Amino acid sequence: MDRRNLRITELLAKFFMGTREAGEEEELRDWIGGDGQREAFVKRMLDKENFEENEKMLARFSGKEGWQEVRGRVVGHKIGWSRKLIRYAAVLVLVFMAGAAYWWLASGEDEEPQPVRRQIMAGGTGARLTTGNGEVFDIVRNQQFSLREEDGTAIRTDSTGTSYQRPDTLTGEESWNTMETLTGMEYTLTLADGTRVYMNAETRLTFPASFQGQERRVRLTGEAYFDVAKDAAHPFIIETAGVDVKVLGTSFNLRAYDNEASIVTTLVEGKVAVTDSVETREIVPGEQLVYRRESGRMDVAKVDVSLYTAWRLGKFVFKNEPLADVMAYLAKWYGFEYRFIDERAAAVCVGASMDRYEDMTPIVEMLRRTGLVNVTQVDNMFYISSAK
Repeated sequence: MDRRNLRITELLAKFFMGTREAGEEEELRDWIGGDGQREAFVKRMLDKENFEENEKMLARFSGKEGWQEVRGRVVGHKIGWSRKLIRYAAVLVLVFMAGAAYWWLASGEDEEPQPVRRQIMAGGTGARLTTGNGEVFDIVRNQQFSLREEDGTAIRTDSTGTSYQRPDTLTGEESWNTMETLTGMEYTLTLADGTRVYMNAETRLTFPASFQGQERRVRLTGEAYFDVAKDAAHPFIIETAGVDVKVLGTSFNLRAYDNEASIVTTLVEGKVAVTDSVETREIVPGEQLVYRRESGRMDVAKVDVSLYTAWRLGKFVFKNEPLADVMAYLAKWYGFEYRFIDERAAAVCVGASMDRYEDMTPIVEMLRRTGLVNVTQVDNMFYISSAK
């Protein structure tokens, strides 16, 4: 192993121990140089939470001579640390880090050390409820409890979700609640008027415990499927960051994530009107309205609604969609991280129908079988590069 590679092993050890000096972060970044394989290896080696798995990875490499060589060089190498501050444990970490890096660097980087892959599991039922007085309740699958809001509304949580029941007599003003699904969560909520809301991952719905007044207003960020209870005298209005969606009684999917460029309303039955500050457009069953946040433009088209509501029935269905959009959507459910090594990989279009409740393995295998991208997993991170 040449002097340059020995220096990289030293840098890895210093980063792991938190003793790097000025300029060394830039030095390591220059060595990585945008190389996905090198970046994945560095991330793996610096992950303290998986130190034991790193030891197993080191054990895979053949031969002991190189290990002894590196051990001798690094322990005796002057690296600018005060010897009085170097404890025995720190030396062991240094030797281990350098040794693990040795074989990969000395091998010419032809074979990336493969860590034990972490199985990335599907999400499940769960949510966080914040009541009108600011109390917070984390809800897990099959949990049961009962509450009563300040206006008298009863709140019951069981295996089917959370339901609100309006009292015969309301006391006081509207009490606003928030139900939020975090990454990897979905949840079913029944509002006091009987409207059922199926919430996808990373979604927040703010609503009155019991509706008062002439309108039934709620606020949404994220994605939800609404089955709105009919009440012609009290229109149901969903406020998003861009448009309001007004309905009387209908079933539709609304996707309005704050970090996405569009708000998408897909109508299954009934009729809805979508309004921004300039215009109002109505759609009928089988149509989809896409509101472009940047331009304020509204586009209406006929679509196969099953593609956009499949998540509620336990499926992921993608039809010729850019991989960048697919990975962003899946990450909300599976909770993984990802990085595209090049723009071509992000632009690859894929189509698939997958079981939402299986782990990530079938999805990763499907991507690899396309032959269009390379997928490398390091713990909870996927590195994706174009294959051609």
